Amino acid sequence: MYAKETHLRIAAVPHQVPVACRFVAEAAGRAGLDEHAVYHCQLAVDEACTNIVEHAYQMRGNHQIIDIVCQVAAGRFTIIILDDGPAFNPLSLPDPDPTAPLEQRTGGGWGIHFIKKLMDEVSYSREQGRNRLALVKRLPSA
Repeated sequence: MYAKETHLRIAAVPHQVPVACRFVAEAAGRAGLDEHAVYHCQLAVDEACTNIVEHAYQMRGNHQIIDIVCQVAAGRFTIIILDDGPAFNPLSLPDPDPTAPLEQRTGGGWGIHFIKKLMDEVSYSREQGRNRLALVKRLPSA
């Protein structure tokens, strides 16, 4: 039987991001998501974890961690990504304008934009001194 909640802790370094992606893909598959939805989860986690490594921890190395929790409940597969970086709500950023001329586009904000497009729900909170990003995919009807 599939555990309703699984946990992974990784060092916040670039070569550990694929480990997080594999962990989430396996959990999403066991939860009943199809290949397309599993891929969306992988992409979203890759982007979120890469942003944490590069921006929250600024590539400071192995002493920084990222915790990932996968939960299955109430017809939803939820991925919770936790880090100890400075408080930052990526959802507070304005969505970039994909129709703007290239020379007028900003360099940032595209990653969270793609995460919001890939997932059914995305939320942020600051809890117990940690950033908490929750990514949700609805499970197919039984």
